[in-house]
Order: sequence, then C-alpha cells, then structure tokens
Amino acid sequence: MDDRLVLLITVTLLCLYVIGVGGSTAGVLGIREAWRRRKAGTTDLKPDEVALVAPALPRTLRLARVAGWIAFAPALALGVFANQHYLWVGPITVVVMVALNAFYFSAIQGIGEPLTLTADGFRLGKRTIRWVHVTELTGAHVGAFRAIKAPEAGEWQDPKAHPNVVLFRLNRALVEPHRSLLQRWSGLSYYDGMIRNAFGVSTEDLLKAMRERRRRAMEAQEPALRRLLDGGVSGLRSPEA
Repeated sequence: MDDRLVLLITVTLLCLYVIGVGGSTAGVLGIREAWRRRKAGTTDLKPDEVALVAPALPRTLRLARVAGWIAFAPALALGVFANQHYLWVGPITVVVMVALNAFYFSAIQGIGEPLTLTADGFRLGKRTIRWVHVTELTGAHVGAFRAIKAPEAGEWQDPKAHPNVVLFRLNRALVEPHRSLLQRWSGLSYYDGMIRNAFGVSTEDLLKAMRERRRRAMEAQEPALRRLLDGGVSGLRSPEA
C-alpha cells in the first residue's frame, strides 16, 4: 500500500478518535460544571422508593464516544507500526492518546446512571436487581487508573481516598451476572456491578441506605426460606434432633 495512503488513513482515524473521545470529554466537563452549579437540595434516603438522578451524556456524545473508541486501536496500530517513512507520526499518536485518555478517564468519574431504590431492590439505569440476590455491598474509591476498596467501620481510612462508588456482588447460584465488555476489560471480576455516586449524597449514606434495605428484604424472606429448608430436610433429621 502506498505510504501516503497509509498516512491519510492514520490521520483520519486519529482525527476520528480525537473528535469522538475528545468531544465526549469536553461534553463531560461541561455537564459536570452545570451539575455543580445546580441548586442543591437535601435528599432523603428513608422513603420506600427513592429516585436519584446523576449527570449523563446525551445520545449524540455517547455515539461520538463509541466511534472514537472504535477508531482508537487501528489508529494506534497504524500510527506506531505502519508509518515507517513518517517518523513524526508515531510519537504524536502516542502523546495525543496518552494525554487524551488521562483527561477522559479523569472526567468520566462524574458521570453516572440514574438509581432508584425500592423495598424489593434497585434499578441502575435499565438494570433491575433484587436485594435478596445481593450478597455484598461495599464502598470503594475509583480514580482514573486505580481503585481502592474503602475500609469498614473501625478500620483506618486514607483521607484522600473517600469512597465514590458502591460495588455489589450477586448470588451467582441464583442469578447470572451480566457484565459489559468494558467492565470485564477493566478487571471487574469479583464484583458484578459498580454504582458511580454522582447523586449529590455521600457514598457512606448511600451505602448505609442500601445495606439497610437489603437487611429488611432478607429478614422478610427468612420465614419462607425457613419453611423451605424445614420441608426439604425433615426426612433427613436424626431422632435426636
């Protein structure tokens, strides 16, 4: 293939990546600033149903972001390996991508999905999960390139690592977890989902409210579970039992 054609394809893909990912990054920064300046109010987490709204990307920016990430891998491969006669392409490609990725992953921390808490479970975006299927809820601090599990009560806590997400794990014997490709790629294997806290409430209060609702849901299920277990093992009990 002609070297000039390869250069043209590389530059086109790189521009598509910059427009897609860079444009969505700029959009995220604008949305976060508008969200920060909104009239803040107090959110009561005690009612039976609580709807929490988070800042979100509009559909246009989501499509631009997808297009940018699709162009990322081929643009990087062509820029680094396929333009041997244009030595300036490789360093520029790497510098642009490293810088833009750092801005993107830092900015995206303030974008979340709407969360609705009910007595039976919670809805995260379009996903509905029952409390009785949740085995663990824990807080964590997720930064641009790292994640730290938040300490439990009584443990030492790094003042710079306040929890900003809630991680949850499901009972895999009852439900099949659905993790996106991004979650699998980012290493989210033990936990089955992450709730970014961009709702204007503290993560500690949100985690406490979720754990309390899960506790009440489990207590409501105990009589039925006890009857099921008693009926299933009654014939296996020893005479001394």
